[in-house]
Amino acid sequence: MMETMEQLTEVFDVGLALNSVGGEREFLTEVVGLIQAAWPTLMAEIRTGMARGDLCTVEKTARLAKSAARNVSAKRAYESALQLEAVARKGDLQAVQSASMDLEREVELLRFFLSALGNDECFP
Repeated sequence: MMETMEQLTEVFDVGLALNSVGGEREFLTEVVGLIQAAWPTLMAEIRTGMARGDLCTVEKTARLAKSAARNVSAKRAYESALQLEAVARKGDLQAVQSASMDLEREVELLRFFLSALGNDECFP
């Protein structure tokens, strides 16, 4: 299924991300690099927390993932992390597993888009 431009913008809104750093491409690239480096650790922490039944860790790590997504204007990853945080807080392990899979999928898609950010053609 082909994603529409609006759906792609929800994955990663380059214009909004650039605005959030005052239009500084180089700084945005640095922020993206830091967040790209953080994703594997964040997702591993969520998986480890789920495996141990430690939903407090899942909730806290989902909150960090939410902040990371917000810092790069990644609406869908942000919403997935927000959902994971909420169901972890409620203690619903089955919902946590589902929300975690959604976040994993969104993060993979986001990481694909962010990895292309270094290309000048990605900037408006």
